[in-house]
Amino acid sequence: MVRSSAVTPINLQLLAQFEALVQERHVSRAAERMGVGQSTMSAALARLRILFDDPLLVRTAKGMVPTPKALELAKRAHQALELLEPNRVRSKDFDPATSTRQFRILATEGLALLFTPLIAAFLRKHAPGVRLLVQPADMRHTVEALRDQECDVTISNILHAPPDLRKTLVYPQRACCIVSATHPEIRARMTMKQYLKYPHVLWGAETVSYRSMEASVAQALTIGHHYLPSAMRVPNILIVPAVVAATDMIATVPIRIANEAASSLAIRIVKPPFKLADPDISMYWHELSHRDPGHMWFRSAIQDIAKTLRPEA
Repeated sequence: MVRSSAVTPINLQLLAQFEALVQERHVSRAAERMGVGQSTMSAALARLRILFDDPLLVRTAKGMVPTPKALELAKRAHQALELLEPNRVRSKDFDPATSTRQFRILATEGLALLFTPLIAAFLRKHAPGVRLLVQPADMRHTVEALRDQECDVTISNILHAPPDLRKTLVYPQRACCIVSATHPEIRARMTMKQYLKYPHVLWGAETVSYRSMEASVAQALTIGHHYLPSAMRVPNILIVPAVVAATDMIATVPIRIANEAASSLAIRIVKPPFKLADPDISMYWHELSHRDPGHMWFRSAIQDIAKTLRPEA
């Protein structure tokens, strides 16, 4: 005997509502995004809870938080919607001119200084009601922040990014070394022996799973069974050139940082004495946000802005 059920079977509309609930983590915002009333969205959540036999969204001190099952189901819902309705998202689903949505970016101080002024100017012109929150990126927690939807994008260089993050290149760059202009030994060129002889200035937290520049240097040196000598660590990359200028220490940094510092500090830019991976800057976001119309618009805006910032080839 087939048992009847009062629960509405899953359909595309309910699947889309589920995706909105998990991404927005708020019934009213999910309802606004889907263009339905709050009562309709609340009823959809109630049906989904019965259908999946899970609370899906749990109220905490931080607001509504998806359960582990909800996050796993959201990935499948995203795949199903993308397969069944590849053209479902339209620009009309998000109107930047009238939106009051807040977008959150994680970026280091240096990258925030590079990107934020142009992003702010773009928003004031095209989306005056949109709010922007730029927070310092702590690479120990950035990946988790994207997964937990605590930020929309991060602009950084994540080494070996996990598969649930998407990315696009926004600022290609190369690495270089900097030394004091009055360094006792290093001039226009630097040998491996010199690179290993002097202590190095590093930056950022010491235990970071996704640190890129430092890991790239360590990987390159390990090939030749070399290791950096005792180093000094500072909290911000913008401090590094000043330390180098005042000492005989060496630092390996993105060329952009070196060029900007060279205009005001007595430092010399030299080529690393070994091949080093380019520390390209990308924009990362989580799979759960990939199809959101507002998120798509915001990412596209950052990509367009980034094109104007790219150094000459």
